[in-house]
Amino acid sequence: MPVAPPSRARVYGLLGLVAASTPLALLVESALRRLMMPEGFEAVRAWLSPTLTPWAWAMVPATLVTTGLGWWLFGVLKRRELRLRRPEASSAEAQAEAQAKAQAKAEFEALMLASSAPQVPAVAATILYMAGAQGLPVAITMGAATLGVLSLGAAKR
Repeated sequence: MPVAPPSRARVYGLLGLVAASTPLALLVESALRRLMMPEGFEAVRAWLSPTLTPWAWAMVPATLVTTGLGWWLFGVLKRRELRLRRPEASSAEAQAEAQAKAQAKAEFEALMLASSAPQVPAVAATILYMAGAQGLPVAITMGAATLGVLSLGAAKR
């Protein structure tokens, strides 16, 4: 039994959750670190900060590059899904309807997979922040990753 493609609202809702996942992970990590890490951990973070902060700044342009990679991946994955989903129907009308559903499903799956690309540097920035990098480059990376995911969804839907 074929599964109907997700509605436009559901696609945007899921895309919003994907876009918000990395900033939420940063908030959860920060809260858990404050609650669970020993007192001396902040001194270690301060000691590592000058070394890790340049790496955190490097995640900002990396996010822009991976957003471009996400756009490219979207096209590749969509074409792959469409090749795998060749609908077979008896009438021309049923064929057109099956093709439209296959197209929507392929776009959705490609979008969900490709939207992970801009988030890879954001996850790395979160880890760097946990280890002691300054917050400003991490926040900029989070914003760029969120905008990258949303731009992918806006440009491809």
